[in-house]
Amino acid sequence: MDRLQAMQIFRTVVEAGSLAGGARRLGVSNAMVSKQIARLEQALGVRLLVRTTRRLQLTAEGEHYLTAGGRLLDEWQELEAGLGERRGEIRGRLRLSAPMDFGVRALMGALQAFEQAHPAVTLDLVLEDRHVDPQAEDFDLVVRIGERKDSSLIARPLMQMPVHVYASPDYLRRHGTPQHPYELKQHRCFTYTLSPQGSHWGFLIDGRVERLRLPMTLACNNGRALIEAAVLGMGLTREPEFLGEPEVAAGRLVRLLEAFELPPLEVHLLYAERAYMPARLRALIDSLLSYFDSAGAASLAGPAHARTLGVTGDPQP
Repeated sequence: MDRLQAMQIFRTVVEAGSLAGGARRLGVSNAMVSKQIARLEQALGVRLLVRTTRRLQLTAEGEHYLTAGGRLLDEWQELEAGLGERRGEIRGRLRLSAPMDFGVRALMGALQAFEQAHPAVTLDLVLEDRHVDPQAEDFDLVVRIGERKDSSLIARPLMQMPVHVYASPDYLRRHGTPQHPYELKQHRCFTYTLSPQGSHWGFLIDGRVERLRLPMTLACNNGRALIEAAVLGMGLTREPEFLGEPEVAAGRLVRLLEAFELPPLEVHLLYAERAYMPARLRALIDSLLSYFDSAGAASLAGPAHARTLGVTGDPQP
């Protein structure tokens, strides 16, 4: 039995959540995956997985083996990739973290461009709206929006992201168009539940920033859903430009209170300082910076902003 291959199969099955899912990712049969894991457990003399009809559950031994074995796999892949890079090849695995809406709507085109240029690099993209620690959680690169608190990390500016208030023409006909942020207290407003600002919307009023606590009639953890609710005339939402502008162009939403908007949010690429940076990581960073600096990426946000995109609500981790 090839122990490294069996270890890779085991990790893939755990990441996929099932034997069948692991088999699909690896492009092999379910029987082959099941046989390899059974042989691995027999060779180790311990049970790694508890199999039920609905899901797999790691045993204590499986948890330990996944953690320690995963490090060995990464080191082995790093060694092979490093040898390849000495021959001018860029290959290996990169783990990337990004906020959900940004990753789905803005990042995939950039990753497609990178994949076309470097097909031997495997990308592991994790999308979630929380503060990720790249060093503790083994991420090679993190997309961070808003305030940066990790002074120990290297930060590369990626873009700026405007955020606007939107409502549908139908809603405005029924409830009137607010001309000042203070009038929002008489309107139905939505909140993005993962925003650290909650129901407080920030505006630039008389030269200073004010965060207004507004009555929220709908709370949701997904920006695209809040945009859809606004299109249906349910209320006002504060969303990234790249989510809202396609609906404005189609006549389904109207942008409001532009004279009171805060400056765009800053987006950075964060990564840990290291004595040796793999060529694949350098290539990914350079590719992302180039992509978002181009006119093609700006089309996601509309022609008015040459280098700006948006993300849901206030600064996300």
